[in-house]
Amino acid sequence: MKKLRITVNDRVYECTVEVLEDDDQQAYPGATGALPAPAAALPAPAARPAAAPAPAAKPAGGAAPKGDANAILAPIAGPVQKVFVKEGATVEEQAPVVMLDAMKMDTYIYASRAGTIAEVCVKVGETVQVGQAIVRYRTEA
Repeated sequence: MKKLRITVNDRVYECTVEVLEDDDQQAYPGATGALPAPAAALPAPAARPAAAPAPAAKPAGGAAPKGDANAILAPIAGPVQKVFVKEGATVEEQAPVVMLDAMKMDTYIYASRAGTIAEVCVKVGETVQVGQAIVRYRTEA
């Protein structure tokens, strides 16, 4: 039996734990007792036939290829909580565009540059994936 003290959110809990198997001796070679003998080498696995290459994945709806300078891509996956821009709106660099909910945290996605929004690719409540286009800028000529 071991007595432990655990602190969670500044609350202290004391508990008693029954030790069924003590690995301290294995972790500390200087401790009393011998280490177990090494296991015999396992035979090599049989060679598997080569699988056919997987077809290239098609991007999800609204996804843009990497390097698309006219799109803001989702850096994380999560549901869209708010959309701050509309098509035709002019945005400044670092203006909030969309707010995602990722792991119970509000994550703001900001405009990567100043410009005019040509298309809003997401709606509130929709879940986006990493790399999916959130908005697209109008092409500046």
